[in-house]
Amino acid sequence: MDKTPIYWRKRTLLERHKSQGGLSFRNISHANKALLFNQAWRIHKNKDSLIHQLYVAKYKKDPIQLAIDNEGPKNCSYAFRSLLGACRSLKDGLYKKLGNGKSIRLATDNWHPSKKFVPCEVQNQNSDSGPIWVSDLMDQNKSWKPSIIWNQYSKEDAKEIFAIHIPKAGMEDEIGWSHTKSGNYTVKSGYWLLNGENQQQLSKESNWKQFWKADYFPKWKLFLWKIFNNALPTADNLLKRNITGVNPICCLCKIHDETLAHMLRDCQITQRIWSGDLGIVVGNGKHIKIHEWIKNFLNLFKKRRKEECLILEVDFISTLWAIWVHRNEVIFRGINPNPERIMMIRKDHSVRFYVLKERQHRHPANSSQEARDDHSKQEILEWTIRNKDTPNVQILVVDGAWKRNDKDNQWRAAIAWKNVNNEPNEEAALRIFANSAEQAEAYAILKALTDMEWRTPGVIIKTDNAEVIKALQNNKCHNKNIDNIIKDIKRLANSFNFISCIKVGREEVKLAHELATQARKG
Repeated sequence: MDKTPIYWRKRTLLERHKSQGGLSFRNISHANKALLFNQAWRIHKNKDSLIHQLYVAKYKKDPIQLAIDNEGPKNCSYAFRSLLGACRSLKDGLYKKLGNGKSIRLATDNWHPSKKFVPCEVQNQNSDSGPIWVSDLMDQNKSWKPSIIWNQYSKEDAKEIFAIHIPKAGMEDEIGWSHTKSGNYTVKSGYWLLNGENQQQLSKESNWKQFWKADYFPKWKLFLWKIFNNALPTADNLLKRNITGVNPICCLCKIHDETLAHMLRDCQITQRIWSGDLGIVVGNGKHIKIHEWIKNFLNLFKKRRKEECLILEVDFISTLWAIWVHRNEVIFRGINPNPERIMMIRKDHSVRFYVLKERQHRHPANSSQEARDDHSKQEILEWTIRNKDTPNVQILVVDGAWKRNDKDNQWRAAIAWKNVNNEPNEEAALRIFANSAEQAEAYAILKALTDMEWRTPGVIIKTDNAEVIKALQNNKCHNKNIDNIIKDIKRLANSFNFISCIKVGREEVKLAHELATQARKG
């Protein structure tokens, strides 16, 4: 007996993420490498661990450091070789996070999460006399050297470099992961990187993402996915795969060859079904491919009100499902084709769907979780340290004005702060380089603390950006884009007797917002 399987779709399609049109089947090789790299990441981050000290003593560096430096020992243990192989496979997701810049080479190392800085060729400059390390681009005050950067890099790269914050504490350079928001490695992000799909791309909205989130039966979703990818075992598909003993004639009408489009739409019996309760005239769409015909109707239904849309979608999909179920009954049970039987199957599945929806509505599984989420949303977002009873506390409002494009030669970002404790002259605003709104807001808080460091023992800062407050509350890295700024804010906060950062509405920071907007527009 021939046990050769039937291959309906390529494995690469099945392993693709659901938001990209696949089924998210696991690639075992990629999953193993992602898990191995997770162990290597833990070894690299826990430098006090015995295994890290052992590897460094024997091989001079840990597996991640060897992979990022394109090095490797001639002889090593099986375990170390496996970890090093996984690190080499995922090396493209690593970057060197800026500290003092003394270990980051300008020519070869990646030191930005999403960009590769390529130095321009400078005329009449000796290759040995130019900057080699990132530290060569900094001055003694931990600031960028504008003349060198504008001369060495393109305008776009130079702006991105100026937006990178140089930590004032003089910390060592670190290795970060570029495919998560926090900069910390996760097995999920590593797996999808090996599959050739970026985690940021997967998070974007797409038609497939909306499709899998739709409130249908799971078997209906898989059935539609098979239709869209021509993976149903119809007669023509079986004959293409050299399956013997298959009757090519449609089992419903007994006249035409059975294809996916004929069975679900063009057959005489199915045409009568569509023109019945749904009132769909099939003859107007025979020139359209079956998967496009179905997608057009589903998109048309979404333009209706939510309740009406759900009813139309359920009736449409249950009709497709009923036609397929009855076709299989005719072939495998030997019953006669009967349009009334298709209508019964459709009605039965529709009723089951609405009964399940009613049950879920009466007994929601996530009611307690939703209540906790609503409670957390109502809580005040605040970061506070030191003594709350400190006298002479000043209240500052801060804001960062950030614009995505820089047309008309306007600066992309500006920051401002203002003292609202009857001190009209205590304010500041300046233009900066920033690559996101939260980065501009973090720079605004840092600027306010820097200017007020020796003027008052305590400060209350009001901001309208929740992301910065969450980063301050988190002891670990919350957002790699502002992590160095957050560290400097916390370091500077230790010079005050009391510090509090509170999330407020836009109206409460209106004075600072106007200053920042004026500064950005010049």
